[in-house]
Amino acid sequence: MGEFRSERRVTKPILVFNSTPLIYLAKAKIANELSKTSFRLITTQKVYQEVVIKGVEKQVEEIDELKSLFDSNIIEVIEHVDEEIVKKLVKSGIHHGEATVIALAHELDATAIMDDRRARYVAETFGIKLSGTPHLIIHLIKQGLITKHEAKKALDKMVGEGWYCSAKNYSKIIELIEKSISFTS
Repeated sequence: MGEFRSERRVTKPILVFNSTPLIYLAKAKIANELSKTSFRLITTQKVYQEVVIKGVEKQVEEIDELKSLFDSNIIEVIEHVDEEIVKKLVKSGIHHGEATVIALAHELDATAIMDDRRARYVAETFGIKLSGTPHLIIHLIKQGLITKHEAKKALDKMVGEGWYCSAKNYSKIIELIEKSISFTS
């Protein structure tokens, strides 16, 4: 007689990326580490156009790393989002790309990965789970994918490249990096 197996399909938590986190993680040369996490990584067609298509046109330094994220399917591109929700979100004063990320995160009950303060506020009012670039860096440390030293170096590179971070928040992020413990230690 055959044995009984209880097979439960385990679904990975979903992260829906906005442009800024992808761009700055790539500038800091740690974006490819995302492929080793336990998340399903997705974004919208609008964000893909902002990050890759415009990146190629502008010949940005980090385009090879960004393209590899998409070419190797580390990050999936979802083409269709609820345009009615997007229109409502855009009326709240956020960019179209941010609106597509929030709409997709809502549709998939996923976490939106965005750094823009206004977009985060709008997402919160819609009950969307949120995270940002600093949290991803901390997660990479905790998973043993980067060291604390690499995290600090990445943070400094991001700030040097134009990622906005107040002095107070910078100090908080450094403190969180220092307190992080790798699960692989």
